[in-house]
Amino acid sequence: MTAKFRHATASALAGALMLLTAPASAQTPAPTSDAWAFSMSPYVWFSGLSGEVSVPAGSADFGASFGDIFSSLKFSAMGLAEARRGHLSLVMDTLYLNLQQGVPVPGAHGAFSGGSVRTQSAEVSAIALYTLAEGQSGRIDLGGGVRGWWFNTALTYSPGRLPGRSADSTTSWVDPIISVRATLRLNASLSFTAYGDVGGFGAGSQLTWQAMGTLDWRINERLSASIGYRHIHIDYEKGRANLAVDLSGPIIGATYRF
Repeated sequence: MTAKFRHATASALAGALMLLTAPASAQTPAPTSDAWAFSMSPYVWFSGLSGEVSVPAGSADFGASFGDIFSSLKFSAMGLAEARRGHLSLVMDTLYLNLQQGVPVPGAHGAFSGGSVRTQSAEVSAIALYTLAEGQSGRIDLGGGVRGWWFNTALTYSPGRLPGRSADSTTSWVDPIISVRATLRLNASLSFTAYGDVGGFGAGSQLTWQAMGTLDWRINERLSASIGYRHIHIDYEKGRANLAVDLSGPIIGATYRF
């Protein structure tokens, strides 16, 4: 799978470079500015949650589609900030999710009256991107940085014939990541943005990757709106804390430039 992923990433990068540089040879590229430009992008991610968690009390598989988000989501806060100067972009992304989902109970029928897993997660990414190619049709950026995670996972079994029990595990780590972003301008108002990264490499998690695509509508010089889809995979295994988690679902947001 890893070899296929690397091959697909390399093919996508090569294709994007061909797409963006071909029109640029026939058209004048957009001028770059030496002044810093800033943008803020609050967003809402209707993230479903699925995976497996292991804590001292046991392990459980869990899952909630984004259609169940209003029953499983307790609280969330998300936002992205970007500073750009010339070909350099500095991006910071933050999110906090508090999700709770019922899980099957172990043992004989009636041993426990119910079970649930609650996952609180916080993420902060700091990424630097450099524009490799830019033309009238769009641009492609390549770079990397770090993504830090904090997870608190609580597994609870409610009393039945046996007393209830619960345990929680808190862990945090930082992953190095390699990132690529491509923007394709469809017309004066619409564009498509694709972003992907891969990292971990055993330094933090064993493997993490992210893929996101958004359709962006430029309302005016300062304001844009976006809608798309985002997926993050995490495979973390250290000591007694084991997490294999996928978060995915639709994403909507707005960008204000100043």
